[in-house]
Amino acid sequence: MKIVQICPYDMTRPGGVQSHVRDLSRWLRDEGHAVRVVAPYPPAGIAGGEVSCCGRARMVSMFGTRFEVSLAGRRELRELAVDLHDWGAEVVHLHTPWTPLMAWQLWRRLHLPAVTTFHATLPEASAGGLSGRALRAVAGYFMKRSQAVVVPSEAPLAHLRPQERGVSAHVLPPAVNLAPWREAGAKRGQRPPGRLEIGFLGRFEARKGLHVLLAAWPEIAMRVPEAHLTIAGGGPLLPSVRQAMAGLHGDRIRLVDTPDDATARKLVAGWDIFVAPAPYGESFGLVLVEAMAAGALPIAAANAGYTGVLEHGEGASLLVPPEDAGALARRIVELAATPDRRNTLRRWTMARARELDLPATGRRLVEIYREALALPG
Repeated sequence: MKIVQICPYDMTRPGGVQSHVRDLSRWLRDEGHAVRVVAPYPPAGIAGGEVSCCGRARMVSMFGTRFEVSLAGRRELRELAVDLHDWGAEVVHLHTPWTPLMAWQLWRRLHLPAVTTFHATLPEASAGGLSGRALRAVAGYFMKRSQAVVVPSEAPLAHLRPQERGVSAHVLPPAVNLAPWREAGAKRGQRPPGRLEIGFLGRFEARKGLHVLLAAWPEIAMRVPEAHLTIAGGGPLLPSVRQAMAGLHGDRIRLVDTPDDATARKLVAGWDIFVAPAPYGESFGLVLVEAMAAGALPIAAANAGYTGVLEHGEGASLLVPPEDAGALARRIVELAATPDRRNTLRRWTMARARELDLPATGRRLVEIYREALALPG
């Protein structure tokens, strides 16, 4: 097949959707399919040979996070649409379609069978408001015009409500290659006896819950003297991180500015506990699965997306109530005191990560593409 993947975000910027598009596209090529990836021009103007750029993007803030909105001119849209048709494009996979505007502009000009993935989950407080209703209306527009709809977990279904439109949704985890994370874990080095490495990786923003970890840290540090905390990433809560580093037990906090992919994998593989305290807005626990593949034990807020990864079997004990710094601290302290329990949980999480690796998801998506091609347009 010849497949067009349309991503509304800058492919040079780290992000779960970008990883999904990149890894899925490479896997599809390895399986003998031809793939073109379309995304907005990055700020530097260079995206790499695997990406066809269309539209200029600028960053905006909404629902506690930042993302691009993009706009493409008529001429470049027309030229790209002609190029893709001449190439022989057969099916379009559209990601996060309600992100304005380039993805919609190109999709509507291609007139090809479409598979649409809705990656995002709204916070509960926003889902019932004006913005939530507007996004549901936009989602309905795309769902009615797509041959297949995909969501990464049950979490987005609450605000998408596909059943109200007579649409069935395929629930599939993101198609992300976990092999590099397992390789990083295999190179995990030795650390001083008794030392406990705890880490956070992500944007420093309310949606990712970094403030909850910072609030929990004094109790963790007091009760676990061998604990050290690494905070990796960047964002608006950086002053809070620096304040924590200047405060009680701050000498055991290390700050790593937004690491590249290889550095991120090495960091996570070196941690005993990976903290993911995001209180809302997660459709799937991709960061959890990556950490699990690398051998780090996740402690996660029980939001809808993270719960879908950890709610079964041993994983339920790794979930804590969202926004509850005390519960987060207690769980980490409990695990710090029981290394045998950590090892048991780590075996479970690594096996769970293998269940969610790319090949199974990729094969199912190929089936969905073929089904879309067989349906009337």
